[in-house]
Amino acid sequence: MNKTRLLNHDEINLKLDRMAWQILESHVKSNLIILVGLINRGATLAEKLKNIIEKHSDTKVILSPIDLDKSSPLNSKITMDNSNVLKDNPVVLVDDVLNSGVTLAAALKEVLKYMPKSVMTAVLANRAHHKFPIQANFVGLSLSTTLKDHILYEEKDGKMSVYLI
Repeated sequence: MNKTRLLNHDEINLKLDRMAWQILESHVKSNLIILVGLINRGATLAEKLKNIIEKHSDTKVILSPIDLDKSSPLNSKITMDNSNVLKDNPVVLVDDVLNSGVTLAAALKEVLKYMPKSVMTAVLANRAHHKFPIQANFVGLSLSTTLKDHILYEEKDGKMSVYLI
């Protein structure tokens, strides 16, 4: 398997820092932001964004991991932690890679059941092969890829990387 590193650990940290500031700027009048991270990698990135946001502001951030079957997200059972805090609060859906939009659409469907104040999306990499009208509001890296290409977010020994496979 050929892997080409697109982003190293330091570059990812810079992207996450910028995304966190953009999230803060978009929610400047909010005292609370709910980050709904798609398990596993989206939830990991949501936690990193939470730490950055809380380091630089007084805005409280609550994590709400959401779990669904990524191979069949529209037909899977969905579970979400802290769903009771979504009502009337701004929500940011977080995932590692936005490809077709199917997974984020399924997560959005679940989130909307709780009547949030607003919903935006944050992804580390946007491939733009969307099948659904899902867009990324906060993007670390936008890529032009073929449908055969895969993007992999990987964390080993505390170091993050993004690869093109």
